[in-house]
Amino acid sequence: MFEDIIRAFEELREEDVLRLVKQKLEEGYSATEVLTKGVIPGLNKVGEKYEQNEYFLAELLFAADLMNKCMEILTPLLEKEAKRAPVKGKIVIGTVKGDIHDIGKNIFATLMRASGFEVFDLGVDVSAEKFVEKVKEVKPDIVGMSALLSTTAPYFKVVIDALKEAGLRDEVFVMIGGPPLVSAEEVGADVYCDDAFKGKIVAEEYVKKKSQGK
Repeated sequence: MFEDIIRAFEELREEDVLRLVKQKLEEGYSATEVLTKGVIPGLNKVGEKYEQNEYFLAELLFAADLMNKCMEILTPLLEKEAKRAPVKGKIVIGTVKGDIHDIGKNIFATLMRASGFEVFDLGVDVSAEKFVEKVKEVKPDIVGMSALLSTTAPYFKVVIDALKEAGLRDEVFVMIGGPPLVSAEEVGADVYCDDAFKGKIVAEEYVKKKSQGK
């Protein structure tokens, strides 16, 4: 059903991707469907080609820019869809201090909003102090952190230690994401997810169990 978008994205045919995204919306598909069944799988295909050395950094950057252009079309509709969905929970997310990569974080945030979560996105290069401050302010169910670099991944532990010092660690479920640079156990997180879809499932399962008192 969305194979045309996936293939066009994989082949980096920008005009075709944007045309097909708009076409699917006109045909009555939801923005969530277009994103999760077409655009993101297409981006994943580009990632696979990069890992297999079929694509290089230039293609990866082009794909990231194309993803942003798709999101310009989809985000207003995704926000409307999210408003119609019951709020499942709250999540504070951000890319940790020293790291400015946000593609994965942005995809995850979009999926969470579309799934009915209230998302507080702190952006990139986020200090432990900012995480703690926001957790105190909004009292989320989940704290999500991302990092792409081996030099910044250890900062996960800095944030978690700061949450402990503030007496907040036991109040939140901590998720970390990005390449497998550190394990959840190493930094004191509850779970590591290398995929935005997996992260969404884990988050939904957590708030469901929490609501049931498990």
